[in-house]
Amino acid sequence: MEGFSGSRGEEFVAVEAMILAAGEGTRLLPLTRQKPKPLFPILTQPLLHLTLDYLEQFDLQRVTLNTHHLAAQIEDFIRTEKQIRSFEIQTSFEPTILGTGGGIGRTRNFWSDSPFLVINGDIVTNIDLFKALEFHRSHQGPVTLIVHDYKEFNQVAVDPQGRIADFRLEKGNGAAFTGIHILDRSIFTDLPSSGSYDIIPIYQQMIRKGIPIRAYVSQGHYWRDIGTPKSYLRIHEELLTGSAHFPFLMPKGSGGRLIHPDSQIEKGVELSGWVCLGKGCRLREGCRIHNSVLWEEVDVEPGREISESIIGRGLSITRDMRGEVLV
Repeated sequence: MEGFSGSRGEEFVAVEAMILAAGEGTRLLPLTRQKPKPLFPILTQPLLHLTLDYLEQFDLQRVTLNTHHLAAQIEDFIRTEKQIRSFEIQTSFEPTILGTGGGIGRTRNFWSDSPFLVINGDIVTNIDLFKALEFHRSHQGPVTLIVHDYKEFNQVAVDPQGRIADFRLEKGNGAAFTGIHILDRSIFTDLPSSGSYDIIPIYQQMIRKGIPIRAYVSQGHYWRDIGTPKSYLRIHEELLTGSAHFPFLMPKGSGGRLIHPDSQIEKGVELSGWVCLGKGCRLREGCRIHNSVLWEEVDVEPGREISESIIGRGLSITRDMRGEVLV
């Protein structure tokens, strides 16, 4: 996975990680009725594949994923990934969704004695985890959260000593949590052994007890979540227009368009702005596509116009669309 320029510390140890992949993705409805959020295609590749690529460059040895919503799709995907990856992958199905804290708490018997990573399953980033892990080992605290300046989500107070003081600033102030945690096994002392709960209230309790939650402030990286249709379109715009530097994802000379080789484009089709077409799409004569993402096997009838839209797998488009999400 290109686009990363980190350095490996002298005391570096093999990495273990958890990907939080159980969420229902309600803000992405109706798309999440068709696919779980971690399998949404990013430039035609499942996001979870890109996340595993990202972690693998840091000498990942073992990874676990919690699953719940459309878990069978993730299980099928992981069976394929196990055949191509050099590291161990396991999944943990949650019949009742356990939240971020409950999902982490359930993994207490998975880890070795080294610090481990937890990462949200809905982000694309090239944050340097080598440097973050080195920082975590330097302060000997149980928790490091990777934060950055991201105005839309800034709400975390970091004191002059680099400790998190509060998670509840008025939005637009402080720093933003990236969704990447580095944890020691001692964290399980503070996590309930069962039940559904979120992790941030646990961190707040730890702060009140005087247990430091440290902030590693990352700069100069790319980061975006796909939590909303607007953000999902935005990440494609950034990657396809080159404003985000992920050259491994975009073929040279693509001109802002990524067309799966199994797609068919008939004469008179007009593509403008940026466009991403998944496997098996068919654009019939005279249709026009602008700043849109089409998943697999979308058939657009002649003369139709699609703009600023996301279209799910296997649909036949018989009308014009602008600013829509359709499955």
